[in-house]
Amino acid sequence: MSRFIPVEPEKWAEMVKAWAENASLKALTAEMDKTINASQAECRRLKAEVERLTNAGDAMADRLMYQGYPETVSAWNAAKEGKPSV
Repeated sequence: MSRFIPVEPEKWAEMVKAWAENASLKALTAEMDKTINASQAECRRLKAEVERLTNAGDAMADRLMYQGYPETVSAWNAAKEGKPSV
C-alpha cells in the first residue's frame, strides 16, 4: 500500500521539489546532531576538568592555610568567584 498525498496539479512540481529537499535536510539534521553531541561531550569533559582542578586548588588552599598563608587562600577564594584578588 503506497502513501497517497492529495496535491493539486499546479502544486505537483513544488511538492516534488520539497520531497527531494527533504532527504538533504534529514542528512543535514543528522550531521548537526553529531556536532551537537560532540560539543556536549566536550562540555561535560571540560566541566569535569574544572571540578577536578577546583578540588585540587581547594586542597592546596587548605594546606596553605594550615602553613600560615591566609592571604593566598583569600586570593584563591576570590579567583573562584571571578573577583580580583585582594
